[in-house]
Amino acid sequence: MLRRSLLFVPGIATQRFAKAKAAGADAILFDLEDSVPPDAKGRAREGVCVALSEGGFESSEAAVRVNAPGTPFHEDDVRATALAGAAAIMVPKSERPDDLRAVAAILDDVGAGTRILALLETPLGVARALEVGMATPRVDALCFGHADFALEMGVSADDPSKGVLYHARCAVAVAARGCGVQPVDNVCLAVRDEEALRHDIHVGMQLGYEGKLCIHPSQVTIANEMYTPAPDEVDYARRVLSGWQAARAEGLGVFTLDDKMVDAPLVRAQERVLERARRAGLISEHTS
Repeated sequence: MLRRSLLFVPGIATQRFAKAKAAGADAILFDLEDSVPPDAKGRAREGVCVALSEGGFESSEAAVRVNAPGTPFHEDDVRATALAGAAAIMVPKSERPDDLRAVAAILDDVGAGTRILALLETPLGVARALEVGMATPRVDALCFGHADFALEMGVSADDPSKGVLYHARCAVAVAARGCGVQPVDNVCLAVRDEEALRHDIHVGMQLGYEGKLCIHPSQVTIANEMYTPAPDEVDYARRVLSGWQAARAEGLGVFTLDDKMVDAPLVRAQERVLERARRAGLISEHTS
């Protein structure tokens, strides 16, 4: 599943749904949590369910951020949106494996193939990231929510490339890789600062993240661009795989390319580059 960009849209703002669908995001995240006041939760859920039922998402994954476990809205959100056709459900405040298993049980009960995106945004959630990621096979990604995490830690959320925010960001990425699920990076709060967004995405890429939570349609294009392999990266990956095939034919386990040693781990990394390029439509399924 390609998730370079995951665009939040308030579940109560039905007038924004069409623009969100047209933004080109790999996933559209209808939000029933933070952006919806308590007295509008039911109305927002109904509107999102209508949008899910209507479809028209083309290549975008239709996902919903439900209200957190333990709230009076949580179970109804999960059940209703899954029945309406949500491809994925983001569970905020993910910190207890039992909560994720409870969500999976509801999805099993309604017969939905819905995936779970676990949003880690509390100190306990980050500390238990590995457990959360392995709670159920339905967990498909670990996402880092740095703003709420910063609030609970008593620090500023302005710069997630420093201090304890950076430490947590690293921990979530490592746990996701350890669980074999996708790591999805935190939002960039500087909505109108392209340079800040590009810097933030670059930091996330260096940590192993595969995609970015977005809070404005303008961020989607940049996230898609930066998380799509560049032509020179695809070319290098192809050269690595070609050299590897030649080396294996000669009975060798390593070879040299551009004066650098290439072994099996680097080959696997370049295979992932080509797989991302295929998912992004840059190369066909039958080429390498």
